[in-house]
Amino acid sequence: MSIRRVYGPEGLKKAAAFWLPRVLVILVIATLMLYAIALSSGSPYHIRELFGTSPSLSQALLFALIVLFALGPPAILGLQLVRLPWIYVWLFPVGILVHAVIVFLGFRYATPISSIHDLLGLPIWGLGDELERLIRFIGLFLMFSLPISGGMALLYAVTLAYAPRRVLWWVLFQGIFLILGYWVVVISAATDNITELLRGDASPLSWFGFSIWLLSLACIASLVAERSANVFRGTILTGFAVAVFLPLSYGILFLVLEQKVGSPSSTLSALDFFIDTRSY
Repeated sequence: MSIRRVYGPEGLKKAAAFWLPRVLVILVIATLMLYAIALSSGSPYHIRELFGTSPSLSQALLFALIVLFALGPPAILGLQLVRLPWIYVWLFPVGILVHAVIVFLGFRYATPISSIHDLLGLPIWGLGDELERLIRFIGLFLMFSLPISGGMALLYAVTLAYAPRRVLWWVLFQGIFLILGYWVVVISAATDNITELLRGDASPLSWFGFSIWLLSLACIASLVAERSANVFRGTILTGFAVAVFLPLSYGILFLVLEQKVGSPSSTLSALDFFIDTRSY
């Protein structure tokens, strides 16, 4: 089933007219913000180091494209999971994996190798360095992309009654990839920057809890975005949902993140470590 057949020519034109200028504005703003972060000594070091020692505007543009591409397709895949006929369900895991590979290629090109090693760890499996980096990245990235798709799927399944039971397919895929991701990132790779930030040396419970936090974040972000686009009505309800989410979000993060990282005398929590401006 083609996209044109699903939405129709007029629907595609309206969607393009609505989204294209908005995406361009978001892209420009994101590029300028990322460039400012890369140049500012007061921004978190772990974000600045992704740009290397000589950040450029073109690099910031590439990162902005990567970020937008990392966020958009999973949401679309989640929507189609509950919208298209069930025989197309198999396209969801394929699309999620292909999307992760494409994001990795952009990330690999834009980021210095030392920063990639800081995030993913040094290759140790003997499979070939690039292949191992790809597998590690996919295992980690699926932790983020699947909740994004789940947030959109859950939102539309509940609010517009798009085959609510189809969300169970997402639960199945999330469970499978969550286990595989844990095996890749924590058990097989044991990347310090991951295991040190999650409670219990990245215990399965903290890994699962962090995915729940990401899912709740994706749900509320999807709700706000769709309300801004006038897909849903109910500004008060949206505001109430955001107000409920904020303390809930902090509570989940408090439970799943380490409250002391680094040396025994350190007073840094995982959140402090992430936003710290100093290098380590």
